Parts: sequence; C-alpha cells; structure tokens
Amino acid sequence: MTHVIVEAAFGSTLADAVSQAVDWTDISQYAGPITITRGAESQLSETQAGTLSLPLDNSDGRFTPENSASPYYPNVVDAVPVRVSIATYTKNLIATPSFEGTPDGDLSGWEWGQAEVLVVGTPTQDGTKAARVTWDTGAPTAYFQTAVYGLTVGTRYTASVYVHVPAGDVAVQVRMGGVTSAASAVTGAYTRLSCTFTATSVVMPLQVIPASAPAAGDYVVVDAVQVEEGSSATAFDAVGAELDFRFWGLVTQWPVQWEGLLSSVNLTAVDIFAVLSRGEDSMRPMLVQECLLSRPLALWALDEPSGTSAGDEAGVGAGTLARTQSGSGGVLEFGAGTAPLGLDGAPLFTPSGTSAGKFLRGRTGPAFQDGSTGGQWAVEAWFSTSTAGRNIVTLANAELDSIMIIYLAPSTGYLTVETRHGGSPTTTTVGSVSLADGAMHHVVYSSTGQELWIDGVHAGSWMGIHQVADLGTITVGASHLGSNIWSGSISGIALYADPALWVAPLVDHYTCGTTGFAGETADVRAARILRYLGIPALTSGVFSTGIAEQAALGSTALDHLREVERTEGGVLAAEREDAVVRLSGRSVRYNPVPVLLVEWADLEPGTVVAYDLQRVVNSVVVTRPGGATQRLVNAASVAARGPIGRTVDTLATTDLTTADLGNWILQRHAAPATELRSMTVDIYTLGLAAYRDWLAADIGTPLTVTAMPAQAPAPSMGVTIEGYTETISEKRHVLECHTSPTVTATVWVLGDPAFSVLGSTTRLAY
Repeated sequence: MTHVIVEAAFGSTLADAVSQAVDWTDISQYAGPITITRGAESQLSETQAGTLSLPLDNSDGRFTPENSASPYYPNVVDAVPVRVSIATYTKNLIATPSFEGTPDGDLSGWEWGQAEVLVVGTPTQDGTKAARVTWDTGAPTAYFQTAVYGLTVGTRYTASVYVHVPAGDVAVQVRMGGVTSAASAVTGAYTRLSCTFTATSVVMPLQVIPASAPAAGDYVVVDAVQVEEGSSATAFDAVGAELDFRFWGLVTQWPVQWEGLLSSVNLTAVDIFAVLSRGEDSMRPMLVQECLLSRPLALWALDEPSGTSAGDEAGVGAGTLARTQSGSGGVLEFGAGTAPLGLDGAPLFTPSGTSAGKFLRGRTGPAFQDGSTGGQWAVEAWFSTSTAGRNIVTLANAELDSIMIIYLAPSTGYLTVETRHGGSPTTTTVGSVSLADGAMHHVVYSSTGQELWIDGVHAGSWMGIHQVADLGTITVGASHLGSNIWSGSISGIALYADPALWVAPLVDHYTCGTTGFAGETADVRAARILRYLGIPALTSGVFSTGIAEQAALGSTALDHLREVERTEGGVLAAEREDAVVRLSGRSVRYNPVPVLLVEWADLEPGTVVAYDLQRVVNSVVVTRPGGATQRLVNAASVAARGPIGRTVDTLATTDLTTADLGNWILQRHAAPATELRSMTVDIYTLGLAAYRDWLAADIGTPLTVTAMPAQAPAPSMGVTIEGYTETISEKRHVLECHTSPTVTATVWVLGDPAFSVLGSTTRLAY
C-alpha cells in the first residue's frame, strides 16, 4: 500500500520550522498530481533551488488567500512551510512497531510528554526490544505517542498495543482517532489493548496514556504496536511502514483560478535555497554577523565610508552615534582609520588637544539601559592608537553619576577601567603591555565578575570596582564630559545584556577580526555561514582542505556557500525532510558502490546514451585569494579538438591545492566519454522493495543500469544521480534523473586490488 501525504504548517514561520515547533495540517485529500524538481543537471553544474508544483481542489475556497471563510484563515499566505512524503506498508502502518533496529533499540518517530522513556530488553512481546515508559508523578495527561502516516480518510482502522503493567502501577489505555480503549486489567504480563476508529486525516497520532494520575515510579512497557485496516486486531506484523520525505519548502504563491465555477489553486513552493539566494539581503561582514549571533542590544560596526554619524545594526532601539564637538578643532573622518578584517575602514579620530576635537555620542537604547541594571551585560570594541591616556568608550548615566570608562592609561598605555556610582571613582589597570602601539586590539568587558579580555586572552577580574547601572548614554572616543579625546581608530562597538549571556563567543570575535577564521575546513565554514541565517547544517564526508577567509562577505549566503562548495569540490543541497542544508564533501563520491540496480527494460522510452563535447574541459584556470592564478591544460585533448576552457574561483589557501583541483577536473573531463546522462523510470511499477529503494535515493546516489541492449558500449553502466524531476500521481511515480558516470569518481587506493591497477585505476584524487 502507498499513500502520498501533503502537509502545510498554516500559521507557522520559517523560524518555527527550523526549531521544529510546527503543527502540520494534512491537505492530501485536496492534492492533485505533484511535480518536484531537485539537484543539478550534471556533475559540472551547481544544484538549483528545489521546487514543488501542486494543484489543489479549491471548491470550498479554503486555499483562497484573505478568504475569511477558509478554515485556515488568515494563514493562507506566502512562506507557509509545506512538505510532501510517501508512506508505504504491507499491513502495519506503524514505522517502528517493536522498537528494534540499532543495538540500543529504536525510538525514532515516537515522542512523549510528562514521562521518561527507555528501550529495554525485557520483558518483550516481540523481538528483543520494548519501550519502558515511566510516568511523571501525578500527571494524568502524560503520553507516549507516534504519528501514523498513510491513513485513508473515511476508512475504518484498528490500533492495537501490547502493554505490560507491573502490579500496583497505574493502568493504561490506547487512544486514536478520538476513541479510547478500556483500561488495562492485567498486571505482571503482556495484554493487548485496541480501539477501532474511522480516519479523519491521512496523518493521526496513536497514544498510550495513563488511565488515571500515576504514582511515583509507575511505568508501563510497550511493545508490538500495530495500526491496520479493519474493525478488529489481527496477528501482529513486525514489518513496519516506511515514510520517505520527498520535499520540504516554503509556499511562494496561491494563485486562484476557475474553470467555469470550479476553483483550483496551483500551489508552488521552493526549498530552503530560496532563503539563501535572496539578492536583496546581502550579508554584512563576518565580524558583524558573528556579533549578531549573540543578540546584541546595540551594534555599531562604524564602517560607514563617509558621513557624520554611525548606524546601529542590532535593531532593538539603540540610537545612532553622532559626531560631537568638544572645544574647537580636530577632525573625525569616517572610513579613514584602521579596522578589523572584513570592515572597510573605521572612523579616524584626530583631536587638536585632549579636550578639543570630535568624538561620537548616542543613546544605548532602552533595552540595554534596563539590562545594565543588576543584570549581566558586556561591551566590546576594537581600537588602534599610538597615543596613551585617551578614552576608548564611556557608558554613563549622568543623573545617577553612574559611569564606566575604558581607556589607555597615561604614560604606560595599559588598558584601564574606571567606574563610579555616586561617589569617588575606582580605577583598575590591567596587563603590563602598552596597547598604544599602533596595532589593532580587541577588548571585551563583562559585568559578571567584572572581567576583561584583551585580544582574546583573559586579563583578570575585579569584584571590588563599582557596579554601575542604568547606562543610557554611550560616548565613543571621549569621556562623558568630552575629555581625553581619542587619537586613532575605533570600530566594532557592541553592547549586550542578557541573564544567560555567554561571553566566550564575544572573545572569539578577536579571531574573526584578525584571521576571518582562515584555514577552517569547508564543513565548519558552511555551518558558520548558515548559522548567520539561523538555518541548520548537515555535512557528510571527510573534510581536510582549509578555506581562506571570507571576512568581507557582502553577497548572498548562497554565493558564499558556493565559494566553499567549489573549493571543497563537494555538493551543496537542501534536505527533503526539514529546513536543513547539507554539504557533502568530495570524498563521499570516491569509488562509489551502487545501491540500486535497474534493468534497461524498466526505463521509459527515449533514454539516450550520449557521446559529445558537452562535458569536456581540457583547459582550466583556477584562482585563489592572494595566490597564483594557475592555468592547467591537457595538451593532447587541446591538440585533438581545440581548447575548451573553464574557470574555477576558489578559497584555497595554497597554490598546491588549486593545482590539485585543476588537475582533478582535467583527469575526469579532458576527453569525451560515452555517458548515460538521463534516464526516466516509473518506480511505482517496480514492486514494493524496489520502490522503497528508489524513494531512499537522492542527489549523489550511485546506481547501475543493467542488461543494456547489444548496441550499447557495455552490458551495464554505472551512474550517479545529480538531480531529478519527479511526477507523482495515481499509481504512477515517474523519476526523470540527470546522471553522471561513476567511472570519473574512481580514485587510486594503495594496495587495493580494484583501485590500484597501474595505468587503469591510478587516478589521484583531489
């Protein structure tokens, strides 16, 4: 049995979906034929945003935006999360019916509330595993449940569960479809509970619940769970259902159309790549993005190229920092000073005297002002100067005489903190190295423990200095009175206030501002960029190539992820189940072992074996930041057919890496080869086992086409799926796959009987 399930999370946002805090609504009964596209055209192409096209029956207007009569009103809007999945089963619709699987058991698909759950080895009703559910004391609303997919609306089903309740413990019941079984009456042995119901949705929860308030330590052992068609429970079938997700995305439009008076909506959606590629939302420098991760209440990057004021980027109410005059003379020029890596300049303060010149002043904002009173707060700043005795940043409430100044001590240039709260100031000088040395420095001050970090190193804590509070004004480059005016550069000012503030990431900003995290591997860099958007990352493979800094960023997240992908030689793709992006390293494709076999006779007509220049590259130019631009050529191929070039811009950290990448491309693509570039197969017709295997296939899955015609170059051909278009309709599931030959991914393995044959399988991998 096969059921296609279409769900929409009306009223939920992308942020909800990322945190998996959504309530899915089944809309399968209104859905028509489904078309999904994913992946790339070839191994030389980039994966594209996945798309979903889905016609919906709109006879009652439920999918009409702004229709107040819709049961989904007012949530028929753009960006509604939507997903498509397919449930397959023989009899039992439960995916993990007896908790077998891994050595430790399998609780996937199950969830619980007001209870603790463990997989145990005894007692069991079926197999070697069962689930022991210990109820919270006095929690009659506790539950142990799983979502059952693939139900047919209007059909009668019976849910049954074997339960083992110890003597004296609370009885339990089974509940599904609004029907609750009788309470268990047997203790000390397994008994079967069941309830029969009519499905009202394609997806419904099955629950095991306590019949009354549990006492301390009460538990039940659950095993052999089954949901089946019919009005009675039959013999337990341990072969559970499988659920395969085909698409996850965000709705882009709900166009309403009519044929006569019959209304329909052709819903379209795009996967998470759409969020990564929005051109109007270019990323700020990496240092700014790193600061934003810690939720600052004020953030002034101070990287404006010109002007008289600096804007806040935290967006929670802090004001701009305006150029302010003390005395007469002096210059404050935006964009002319030295800034940390990634910021394009900083304000350069050039006073005409210690109390004559220009500085910056503004409001910290109500959020920070309130948070600085009795809470945990922090401030960080970057600076550069050759003049000691000047003020970096001042936080103050003049009415309360509550003031904190971070400055460089006269004569020594040592970092100093001065605080006052309605009395005489307390001054603490830290370190024994002058910071008035013309170099760029970073400071973090935390009110908890009154601690300081200089250039990423802890400089000490002082519990004796004043606890300042209610700090509503910030002065950059001077005191609250406009004295000790800074001479040099200041940038990257950020204010934080949060009871759960974690200071370590603020300290790590020093590494960001000085190295841009240069040298970290592609998996780490990809996860870092995705974290800026709040999107989870998954990686697969072994990553060893260092990635150069991307400190300036400045383009879309997808553009910067593409740079990482090209350097790694991997594949970036959206997941089909959740709002997750995966980077597969190049090692994933080395020496692929086919996981699918398909006979030529099972392919749809029109499949072509190609031989042409479409994927030939015999001259490649590879670049890297700050390194050589290298041109590598396969001379024999150029002599035979002329140059066919390709340019690859990378973030490699060495010239050797770029040369290796260029040679890897030439080894695989310098000459044409006979290729099976596309294939179409109706996977629904292949039987349940093969159908499930195909549903598990995705971008990067290797397979072999067997029993090819006599005119083919070989009886079988190995290919890797690069992308596909699938059309799902009644008793038909057609996959049109774009493929690449697996032979180009074979690499040399020392001493291997298959992959170390001299002159045959000696290709050195990038």
